[in-house]
Amino acid sequence: MTMTTRTHCPYCALQCAMRLAPAGRTAVPADGAGAAGAGAVLEASGRDFPTNRGGLCRKGWTSPALLNSPERLTAPLLRGADSELHPVSWDEALDRAADAVRAARRRHGADSVGVFGSGGLTNEKAYQLGKFARLALGTSRIDYNGRFCMASAAAAG
Repeated sequence: MTMTTRTHCPYCALQCAMRLAPAGRTAVPADGAGAAGAGAVLEASGRDFPTNRGGLCRKGWTSPALLNSPERLTAPLLRGADSELHPVSWDEALDRAADAVRAARRRHGADSVGVFGSGGLTNEKAYQLGKFARLALGTSRIDYNGRFCMASAAAAG
């Protein structure tokens, strides 16, 4: 049995509708969606949705290739005394990150840290991120990827 998952592209704020299926099992639509990319374990294909009408851009088509990439990080890494990166537990990595944020706030003030959201966040998640930034971190520094990612894409388009 072949399992197909209906989902949305993880990249930009358009959230194009897509299907993920085991590689080699999906029919490739005429628009080219379904290109798996080298080493992909899944193939993406567009599905009808108001923002993409069944199509996908290159990022969407090739998104499954990242799942099987040998360069994909699957565990947190910290630099050791030997200057090399070594895998550590999630607890150790999160404790180290929290300690660094606390130290930066003590040394340089609350606005020395910030958060970086995404146009792909739902309204609820964007709201939670803003609350976390203002209440937990005490910072007014909140930005999102649209300033960098989508500005260049819009200019290119």
